Amino acid sequence: MNKMRTFFSDWTLFEKCWLALSAVIMVVLSVVWGDSLLALLSGLAGIISVVLCAKGKILNYAFGLVQAVTYAFLCFEQHIYGEVMYNIIMVPIIIIGFFSWKRNMASDYSEVKARNLTAKGWLILIVGSIAAVAGYCGILTLLGGEFALVDATSTVLSMIASILMVTRYSEQWVMWVIVNVVSVVLWLLVLIKGDMSAVTLLVMWTAYLLNSTYGYLNWRKMAKENE
Repeated sequence: MNKMRTFFSDWTLFEKCWLALSAVIMVVLSVVWGDSLLALLSGLAGIISVVLCAKGKILNYAFGLVQAVTYAFLCFEQHIYGEVMYNIIMVPIIIIGFFSWKRNMASDYSEVKARNLTAKGWLILIVGSIAAVAGYCGILTLLGGEFALVDATSTVLSMIASILMVTRYSEQWVMWVIVNVVSVVLWLLVLIKGDMSAVTLLVMWTAYLLNSTYGYLNWRKMAKENE
């Protein structure tokens, strides 16, 4: 119990309420819509992971690993192959990220040391992202995947955001905002097709979108403090 209090000692009331509210809404909607247990597990693990990441907490990687494995299976069932590939690749990235963060924690080990991209870094990020999305969209189209452009955008930008996260750049959250908007559209399309199992994941990505906005603001502040 003391460890729990210590862990949340640097959390604001808003952050505690946001974590609790997101989890409760996820569970309630899952029960109401009769969603699968796997979808609920993936959604809960994902919510906890991104909230912890927004706080710069290294524990986010444990929940992220659970979310990656379960979400890959759910996407495979919907033939969203880009997301499947991304989440499989995420497993080793999560492991690498854990050790990268562990070597770059603040002096009190409460949060990771954040940093910001340079102007040159931004230019490379924008040009590279556009080229990668276009190329991957063509591959997914050849594979016969559903919603190829949306899937490619979500997958490629998620990969870029993950690399920025591992390397501790605050700009990861700009990528996550775009990814989350695209993912909300993706699962809304699945829901419109009549698959009610998309409800929990739609709620999850909506919560991710709100969290990524807060994450960007918090990481900018963290990076400024580290400078």
